[in-house]
Amino acid sequence: MMKPLKVEVVSNLITAFGTCSHCELMFDEAGLKGKTQCQDMVDYPAELKEELVKLGEWLGELGRLYRHRITIRLIDAKSPLGIYKSLLHRIRRYPTFIIEKKDVYTGWDRQRIEALLDAHIQAAVLSRI
Repeated sequence: MMKPLKVEVVSNLITAFGTCSHCELMFDEAGLKGKTQCQDMVDYPAELKEELVKLGEWLGELGRLYRHRITIRLIDAKSPLGIYKSLLHRIRRYPTFIIEKKDVYTGWDRQRIEALLDAHIQAAVLSRI
C-alpha cells in the first residue's frame, strides 16, 4: 500500500479569538455569552468568507476523490508556520498547495492540482514496480 501524499494548503483563514475562563464567566454574567466570538466572524470581508467556502468545497472534493491517497493539512498564512512556509516557498498569493514539500501551485485551477497529484501518485506506483 502506498503512503499517502502530503498536501499542505496555505491560505488566509478566519480566526475567532476565544476568551479565558475568567473573562467568559464575566461575559456570561453581563449577558454577552458568545457575542464576542460572533462579532469576530462578522468583521471579516465577504470575499474572504466566500473564498473559504470555495476552498472548503474543493478540499472536500479532493478528499473524496483521492480518499486514502492524500492527507491534507490546512495552514493559516498568518500563523508562524504559514509565514515560514510562505518564506520558504516564496508564496505571495493564496491559496497555495504544496505537494510532498516539492511542487508548489498557487491559484484556483483544480485541474492543475489534480494533474500534480496524479503525477505524484503515478511516480510512487512506478517506483514500487
